[in-house]
Amino acid sequence: MGKIDKRVIKALLLITILFLGISNVSAAQWDVGTGKIYTTIQSAIDNPNTLNDDIINVYSGTYTEDVIVNKKLTIKANSGDEVEIQASNTGITVVNDATGDGSGSTIDGFKITNSVTGTGVNISADNCTVKNNEISGGTTGIAVSGANTTLVGNVITGQSETGILGNLTGGFFTVSDNIIANILGQGSVKAITVNTNGTVTDFNLMGNTISNIQALGVNGSVFAIQLGKSKGADGNPEVANVTNLIVSENIINGIRATSAIMGMELVTSSVNALILANELSLLEGGTGSTVYAIEAAIIGNGTVMVSENQISQISADEQAVGIVAVALGALKLENNLVSDISNAKAAVGMLGLGLFENATLENNSISNITSPNIAAGIVGTALHHLNMLFNNVRGVNGANDVSMVAAGFNHTTIMGNNMEGDGSGIGIVTCSFNGTINYNRIANFDSYIQNFLFSSFGPSIDEMLKPIDDAIKNHPELEPILKPIRDDLDKLFHKLENSNTAATYNWYGTNSPDSAKFFEGNGTLNYYPWLVLNINANPSTIKAGQSSVITADVYHDVAGGNHRADAAMFFSGPRVTFTTNLGNVGSKTVVEQWVNGLATAILRADEGPGIATVTAADYQTVNTLVTILGSSGTSTSVVNAQTIAMQKTGVPLPGVILAILMVLGGLVCIYKKGS
Repeated sequence: MGKIDKRVIKALLLITILFLGISNVSAAQWDVGTGKIYTTIQSAIDNPNTLNDDIINVYSGTYTEDVIVNKKLTIKANSGDEVEIQASNTGITVVNDATGDGSGSTIDGFKITNSVTGTGVNISADNCTVKNNEISGGTTGIAVSGANTTLVGNVITGQSETGILGNLTGGFFTVSDNIIANILGQGSVKAITVNTNGTVTDFNLMGNTISNIQALGVNGSVFAIQLGKSKGADGNPEVANVTNLIVSENIINGIRATSAIMGMELVTSSVNALILANELSLLEGGTGSTVYAIEAAIIGNGTVMVSENQISQISADEQAVGIVAVALGALKLENNLVSDISNAKAAVGMLGLGLFENATLENNSISNITSPNIAAGIVGTALHHLNMLFNNVRGVNGANDVSMVAAGFNHTTIMGNNMEGDGSGIGIVTCSFNGTINYNRIANFDSYIQNFLFSSFGPSIDEMLKPIDDAIKNHPELEPILKPIRDDLDKLFHKLENSNTAATYNWYGTNSPDSAKFFEGNGTLNYYPWLVLNINANPSTIKAGQSSVITADVYHDVAGGNHRADAAMFFSGPRVTFTTNLGNVGSKTVVEQWVNGLATAILRADEGPGIATVTAADYQTVNTLVTILGSSGTSTSVVNAQTIAMQKTGVPLPGVILAILMVLGGLVCIYKKGS
């Protein structure tokens, strides 16, 4: 190998030294506070020695200034200190303009007090983070008009118009674990409202708590979470351009308005959407009001999942709806809980509309939907296949009420649902070329199943299409999408008054359902054979101290067919009441849940020999006999074959039995009082 020029070696050494020196340079920290180099935050930012990536560390005190950030800085309250910024206009503004670029900055840990018309933090730069701040007063808490912004762990209270205002240009937007409360205004009041002037790749609203938001002026309206706008929102209607939408684990409660409330209004072109595990409660509208807890119109071609949301205590005057979800792509509403919707002239627990793909509504629980006029539990519509599976609907009460409405314009499957009425109203209204209704519980209704006929329900086809006509009028940019749908629906509505429905193998709360409670309309409705209630005891002869397993099931149909092999397709949920005249089934009476068409109780022979008559009732009552023989001196149970000797205590055996019976008697009294 030839000699290496010494100049090359020196150059390499110099480059190495420079590289190491650069890699070990750390950001400078500039302290602000009494007795520090800087006494104002702005002077620390403006100093020429303050460079990008430096830290402005602010000590305890009150700083009366409007801070402008035009460098990439971390501006934070010193650990453990209380630092208040009293603003005359905007507490902290992060800009990207002729004065400089604050993109990439972090604002952390301040208490910001706004003027009456002020804003707490205003971000017009990109890639910024605002976290752990307490922002109070003014009109707006945080305003964002950049891209790639994160808002986390802030407490925003006492504004008169808006908690968080976004006018986004792109990138991602993450709003998580913030508390927004006590926003009290007169006109349109919003906790979180976001529009887009570009495409947001990821929109994440997670773990925020929104409470006590009020708009009690004339025509006052509240939007707790608003993405995009629809009819009724102020400003120009628009659809937010979002690729992936996640709205999860947010808590919204204590919302009041005179005119309209939207707990969540999500109008977006998002390809995929996940609306998961949100809790909304205590949404109260005034005279003439409309209240929607969750309204999602997702105009993308991906999957829309609305799952595990809990909605309760919704009150309005005109319309009150728990969940309404519209999707161009596949729609899934699963495991949602909606309860206690009241007062409105039209009250609906859940409505799902799949426009181009399948719609599946599964394992949802709807209860206590009441109206002086029209009440509906679950409404499902799909232009492709509609699946309504394993839902529970109870307590839908109105002058005109129906527990389930199903309109599948290709094929409809209604299976494994549990619906219970109050003796009036309709169990299922169906509208489908090809509908299948199997293994459901449809109990205590004036009408069990009806094929849909428009003239039976009042509104004309034009009136049914009016929501889409209004959407086209208020969203002209959607006309190319919605107009063909509207025309197709018009044709389908006229055809679908002739529904063909196979409704065999359902349980109606009676072994002899009244044929007058089925309405064919202009189509066909085959409901024979139906399921019947049976009861069995295993074993049917036991000795004192032993147990027998009592089962009630609806696995057989009236024609003698056995459907036990299809148990997984059967309904679950309330309820079967077991009683006995001898021994105990927990007490003399116990209420058990249906589990896939089967309910179970244990008869304990603890009152001596005789013939026990055990009944099972789900409106229909059936009974079986269990022979109880005298004790053989040992106690065995079919539930537990092992014999467990009673420990010696200071209480004789008869005393123990008497004590147990007294306790059980008390439980029966409590149950009767609570039921």
